[in-house]
Amino acid sequence: MQSLLTQIKQCFIIAGLPDQLKSAQQGFNKQTDQQALARLTLLALVLLGTALLLWLVAGYHGAFHLFNQFTPYLPATFWQIATFMGDTTFVLALSLLVARRNPAILWVLLIAAVYGTLATHGFKNLFDAARPPVALLTDDYNLVGRALRNGSFPSGHSLSALVFVTTAYYFFNNPILRGTLLLVGGGVALSRVMVAAHWPIDVLVGSALGILVTVAAIKTAQRFSLGFRLPMHLFILFLLLTAALMILGGHDGGYPQAHLFAKVIALSSLLVFVFEYFLPLKQSRSG
Repeated sequence: MQSLLTQIKQCFIIAGLPDQLKSAQQGFNKQTDQQALARLTLLALVLLGTALLLWLVAGYHGAFHLFNQFTPYLPATFWQIATFMGDTTFVLALSLLVARRNPAILWVLLIAAVYGTLATHGFKNLFDAARPPVALLTDDYNLVGRALRNGSFPSGHSLSALVFVTTAYYFFNNPILRGTLLLVGGGVALSRVMVAAHWPIDVLVGSALGILVTVAAIKTAQRFSLGFRLPMHLFILFLLLTAALMILGGHDGGYPQAHLFAKVIALSSLLVFVFEYFLPLKQSRSG
């Protein structure tokens, strides 16, 4: 019994986390990458400009068939996995992989999620735009997964994917990794057109919003230290764990062929969480 109590006291989540959160806050505030923020903001403006130009030239539905016609060239499973990677639960579960090593990421993601939710739901309620399955004839497009009907503008999956990509882009200063992140994020966003869930303009604006709300979240996180306090960090962890458990419980966002892939990622995230938060400090440091 005494040995068990000793192990609990050495548990990282009790003994080491507060100090690490303090250290993470100091490092986050000192290492401001203004160039990265400027590049990301410029990219968002380019995406918005492209969306505006597309609307002026071809209208709201413009360029949909240009991309969607190529959907059959790759398996439906590929598109379902790609598009589910933009699901909020998947993004949150994936974030568990870096939760302990860089707590600042979690604080930025939470703020960006709040900003992003306000932006997407605000626009969706304002415009209530019809999605491709409503506006097009059944044999006029390639549908993958369930047919969605309303709330097309902007793309929430694109926003979620780019929130994660933008956050990782900012924190990991590696040119190859940054380029890969942008390509993957772009692919996830494009998949929303390929599965006939959104119009290209939805994707462009959703991606731009994802970048902009994350840039705003980074600046907010640098001004407010709440996310580096133990109670808030544990609350964010609770949200991430809930997302991972939802996936393991059967959540597939309407894309059942992506469920096995999502389960593997969710289970891996949970294992990393247990390993990094609950192993004794001495063992954790020695590794």
